[in-house]
Amino acid sequence: MPLSCWCYLLGLICLLSGVAAAAAPAPLARFYNALPRSQTAGFIVSAIAWVWAGYALWTMELDLLMPFKKFLPIAVLACIPLTWYWLDNLLTCRALGGILVLFPYELLHVARVHPSPWRLAVVALAYLCIVKGMILLLYPWKMRQAIVWITRRPALFRLAGALNALLGLFLIGLGATVLR
Repeated sequence: MPLSCWCYLLGLICLLSGVAAAAAPAPLARFYNALPRSQTAGFIVSAIAWVWAGYALWTMELDLLMPFKKFLPIAVLACIPLTWYWLDNLLTCRALGGILVLFPYELLHVARVHPSPWRLAVVALAYLCIVKGMILLLYPWKMRQAIVWITRRPALFRLAGALNALLGLFLIGLGATVLR
């Protein structure tokens, strides 16, 4: 996927979530407060994270993995229910952390060869996502604490939503102009 498409995708996610938080903070605050302990969301997001991790390992050309590549789909299918069973507490937070660590893999490969210096804005965002994902994997309760802290302050929650929407517009603008 080209870098401009990555900018469109990330920008759209930021824009939609930011506009929703700025426009309707009360219902979104209830949704966000329920999200870390939601079993259904945890099952869905963790399955997506495991499939994505399996795909990332499958596409990596590591000599160490070559003899085991044929067992990778079985291992992924075994890890999904084991994760549901053993890591059921705050599973959504852990799975979101896994996705935040995984998605920049493809993005950074594309950004590496792009000639524009503006690609570094997207690279910086990708590395911030990786760090945030590692924190969520190691300390999943931090997401719940952050959600509680920001949703108790409606003005700050709206401001964060507006800033997220502006970040989305910035990314869409980058994708439409200099990162084509």
